[in-house]
Parts: sequence; structure tokens; C-alpha cells
Amino acid sequence: MDAREIAALAERIAEGRRALKPMDIIAETVNLSEADAYKVQFAVHDLYAAAGDRFAGWKIALTLPTQYEPLKLSGPVFAGVYQSGLRQSGAVFEKGWPLKPGIEPELVARISTDAPAGGSPHTAESIRTHVGALHCGMELVDNRYLDVTRMGGPARIADNVLQAALVVGTEIEDWQKLDFANLKGRSTLDGKELASGSGSAVMGGAMISLAWLANALNKHGRHLKAGDLVLTGSVHPPAFLPGPGVAKTEFEGLGSTEITIK
Repeated sequence: MDAREIAALAERIAEGRRALKPMDIIAETVNLSEADAYKVQFAVHDLYAAAGDRFAGWKIALTLPTQYEPLKLSGPVFAGVYQSGLRQSGAVFEKGWPLKPGIEPELVARISTDAPAGGSPHTAESIRTHVGALHCGMELVDNRYLDVTRMGGPARIADNVLQAALVVGTEIEDWQKLDFANLKGRSTLDGKELASGSGSAVMGGAMISLAWLANALNKHGRHLKAGDLVLTGSVHPPAFLPGPGVAKTEFEGLGSTEITIK
């Protein structure tokens, strides 16, 4: 894609989100490459920033081969988080947005120092020095499409991989001592379990996925910055909500995050 085509698709996606109606971008993205998809995603970020919606951080998604291979992607993916999508546990979402909400239990890393490219790649150990705090959290995703099953992996990258909101929950004390691979997380609606999974689903653990993100951003000429909030990946695929109610994600023994969907 040339610069004009990238800008046009970015504007189409931004307009579709602002309309708060199910959108169809299948025709525009059918031949989209993974590399061009990120260029479109970054162009959408720029449009939001120009409109006053500041960039707030990142999300990591599709962390397992069983998730990214069917979408014909080379590996896990990342997307942005906007200031307008930041919430604290207890937040209420009124009817109308998200259109078709789903929830995921994720650890949220608060970045304390920049993580630019260096002489060697970031690792699960080295990335810890850039983390100021770790929270239990929730990603609220939005199936905002007429038919998401027909959308390929690059199309999902271009439109921020269903990202709607990042919800910050309980801060975790002594997080450096966690056995990330064996953490147990689950999602519920009005107390009924919808899905569950373990921390190993996140590339083997949250610090591994965070290091992967730092390196992936470096390859794209970007880097984690002090103040960024990062959704480090979900322990299970999105649990789409069958209706309104109190939605909750929790990590066993660590804490929880809760929202109300009207």
C-alpha cells in the first residue's frame, strides 16, 4: 500500500469507530499485509492523537499459535490503548458502547522508564527493570463488526485487535516473586464463570510477553515509554458477554477487576 491508501484506510477505520455502529472493512482489508496493517494502525493512532485522544499504552494479543496461525499471522500481535479507553475497577459502561463487549483477565504493567532499542534484545529478566507497578486488570474488547469471522489477521491489527478499554484493578505487591506461568485467571458475569486459563497462555508468562512487545516496538521504530500502561496478554480468549450485568476478572490469590455493563 502507498501512503495515500494507508491514510484512506486509517480514516475509514476511525470513522467507523466514531459511528458506534457495526462496521464492515472486509473489502478494504482483504489483501492487507501484516506489515501494512501496522502502518494503518499507527496512522489511526495519529488521527486519534490529532483529535485530542492521547496515547496511553499498548496491548498484546493472540499469544498462542492456535490463535494467530488460523488468522495467517506470523506470531503474536500488538495494538494501542487510548486515554479515552482507560478505566478504574468499578467503572460503568452505558448501553451502546461497546457494541458487543467481551472481557479478558490480564496483568497490567505500568512502565516506569523508557525501553528503547539497545545492544541486545530485551528479555523477561531485563524488562522487569522498566516496570514500576503491576496490577490485576481487564481488557474490554469490542466485536464492532458485521462479521468478525471474515476478518483476517491483518485487518484486526489495523483496527487495534478489538481493543475498547483497559481497566486497572488491584495493585499486586511483591509482583517480582510471582510464578507467572502458573497464575490462574478467570472471567465471570454476575458470578457465573465464563472462561478461565493460566498464565502460561501468555507466551509462557507476562514478563516474556512484555519483553516481546518491547522488542517488537523497537523493530517498528517505537519503544515503551515511562507512563505507558500495558495489557500483557489474556489467559483465555475473549469471553463475550451474553447480556448486561457485573463483569469481573480475577487472578487467584492476587485480586480482581470489576465493571458494570448496562
